[in-house]
Order: sequence, then C-alpha cells, then structure tokens
Amino acid sequence: MTQRQSPTVRRRRLALTLRQLRTAAGLTSGEAARRVDHDSSWLSRIENAEVRPHPNDVRALLSLYQISGEQAEAVIAVARQAKQRGWWQHYTDVLPNWFATFVGMESEASVIRTYECQMVPGLLQTEDYARAAFRGAPVPMRDEEVERQVALRMDRQAILASDDPPLLRVVIDEGAVRRLVGGPAVMKAQIDRLIGDSQRTHIQVQLLPYTAGFGFDGSFVILDFPPLPAPYPDAAEDRMVYVDTLTGALYLERPAELSAYSAAYEQLQALALGPAESRDKLGKIAADLPTQ
Repeated sequence: MTQRQSPTVRRRRLALTLRQLRTAAGLTSGEAARRVDHDSSWLSRIENAEVRPHPNDVRALLSLYQISGEQAEAVIAVARQAKQRGWWQHYTDVLPNWFATFVGMESEASVIRTYECQMVPGLLQTEDYARAAFRGAPVPMRDEEVERQVALRMDRQAILASDDPPLLRVVIDEGAVRRLVGGPAVMKAQIDRLIGDSQRTHIQVQLLPYTAGFGFDGSFVILDFPPLPAPYPDAAEDRMVYVDTLTGALYLERPAELSAYSAAYEQLQALALGPAESRDKLGKIAADLPTQ
C-alpha cells in the first residue's frame, strides 16, 4: 500500500511557505496582494489556509518574491496538489468539516503522538470496539450512520500499513482500558490488539497506571509533518496540536501552545509504564476480565 498524499497538508504547507517567502521579501500581506491585483484580504485568507489559491496566482506571488526555476515549480506543484480531493471525501455524509481537517492532517503526518484518558485511540481500535463507542456516544446516531463512522475509522487505520507509516506514540490512561466498552469480549479483543500492535516497530503503546497518581484532564494529539524534498524551499519544523471537543475541535499552532503540549506529553510518557511493562499490564487486565 502506498502512502496517501493529503491535499489538506499540502494546502497548509503552501500557506506556511507563502507567508515565509513574503516575510523574507519584506512585504505585508496587503502590499503583496495589491501587487498581484487582488484585494488586501485575499492573501491573508491564503496564508491562513482558508482558501486554495489558483496555481497561476501562486506563480505571480513567487515572481513577486523573486522565487524562480525549480523552487518555483516545486511550490506550484504543491498548489496543484492542494486542489485535489482527499480520500475522506467519500465520507462527507458523516464527516463534519472540523474533523475532516484532522483526518487530512493525520493522513500525511510523519509522527503522531496521542494521549487518551477515556478511550482507546481511534487508530488502534477494533471494529467492534469502534462500533460500541459510536453507539454509546453522547450524541445519538442512526444505525447506518454508526456503520459509516466505523468504516471511516477503519479506513483511517490504513496509514499504519502504508509503505512509509507514521511513527505512532500512544499514552493511554489505565482507566481507558478498564472501561468495558461493548462488554468483556469486545474489550479483551481490543486489549489483545493493543498488545499485538505495540510490538510493531513503528507503534509504541504506554499505559499510564493508576499508581502513577497523575493524569491529564483531556486527550490530545500532536502531529508532526515531514519537510517536502528539495527543491521545495520550506524546511521549517512543522507541528500541530489537535484537541477534540463534542461539537468541534481546536487546532493549535502557536509556539507557546506547541511547547506546552509537547512538555505535557513528555511528562505523561515519563510517568507511564515502558512498552514491555505496558504489554504485561495489559495482559493482566485482559486476564481479569469476566468470561461472560
């Protein structure tokens, strides 16, 4: 299976690159927009990844910023890719825009770090666990909607079997694996999957035990994105934090926000059991589950 390219990531990377190039050229967004015959707010919307610019407009901006040759063509190629449809568009009937953005980002992340205090992370859920979780969600769903949501969740997991899978680093609170989502049989199968997945080279699962005496009130995901290969001009570190809510999401990118969540994740990781110890603990939890 090949790696999926994400137009969402391409649009965001293009926005960051155009902002960096404009700043290096010593222009404000309003000045640059007027120089290529657009209103002053047009470029701001592009640089905030709110709209997808036409490749011809990108070419005009690059000329203004004195970027030419192979570098310019690399940026324009990304602009074309940003206008494509993502694989997740097949699920627009059950996929709200705020979560579609995350699915697009997740699809091309190089490193995914997640802390879960209530549930098993979606990328590691079994089909039966996911189905039970959606059926028990606070917002009721029709049966057909539940099945579409389960299909989407299983399709997201394809990135873990791609030719170049992301590094997945997971810290799960012990309470999440002790909660009987779907009943004992479903939970045993789910824990068995966690144990099996944690032995794959690109997946690390750590359990934060009750005995740690510390937790974090709120799940979150940190996504790292790989730099595009030369001659693309953008080589800056690219990271985002995603925080899920009942009816929306937060996408955090400011340095102070990234630093705070990165530090929180490192602390949770340090307090959690190591990978081997976590597998042993998970095995004991599964063995203690009732048989009926």
